[in-house]
Amino acid sequence: MTSSVSPALTDKRQQIIEAASHAFLEKGYQHASMESIAHQAGVAKQTLYNHFGNKDALFVAVVESLCQCGHETMRQEDIRSDEVEAALQQYAQRKLADLISASNTALYRMMIAEAMRFPRLGELFFNIGMEEDRLVLVSFLQRQQQNGNLKVDDPEQAALFFQGALNAYFRPRYIMTGKKADPDSIQKHIQYCIDKFLQLYRP
Repeated sequence: MTSSVSPALTDKRQQIIEAASHAFLEKGYQHASMESIAHQAGVAKQTLYNHFGNKDALFVAVVESLCQCGHETMRQEDIRSDEVEAALQQYAQRKLADLISASNTALYRMMIAEAMRFPRLGELFFNIGMEEDRLVLVSFLQRQQQNGNLKVDDPEQAALFFQGALNAYFRPRYIMTGKKADPDSIQKHIQYCIDKFLQLYRP
């Protein structure tokens, strides 16, 4: 006999996860209480325990939910496109927009703080938020190598090189100071990275 979860229970669970996401991102794991989360979700505290059992389980559910909401940095049509520079522009713009977004930065800070307490979640965050993104770029470079558009000796290292150039300054500055670069400065940096990258790898 097949059982199913009622829509009401699913909606209630999501309601709790959304409230807990705000609480954990704003206050961190230690300072976000189950009482305050229940209040923000508009449910009784016992309802939280009925759905998740304890605070750790709720935190796990929140991180898993947030990790699944990442932004695409490169679509399949970008990977297949022969417009190398245009595809790299799209990738870099989406990547930097994600790296210096308030939501991504809050999640990053939270995971740095809690990775030792929740090592499985640290690995999940890395694999979904960083490793998948790197592999997408590797696939793009391999495709361009096969098509003769780029001459890449080591796509894995080339992807790390390009990502590193994008990540090196604006994200750390935003994390440490809260200062965002203006769009012109970001675009200037993106164009410089792409120009140097293509100097290295264009046939």
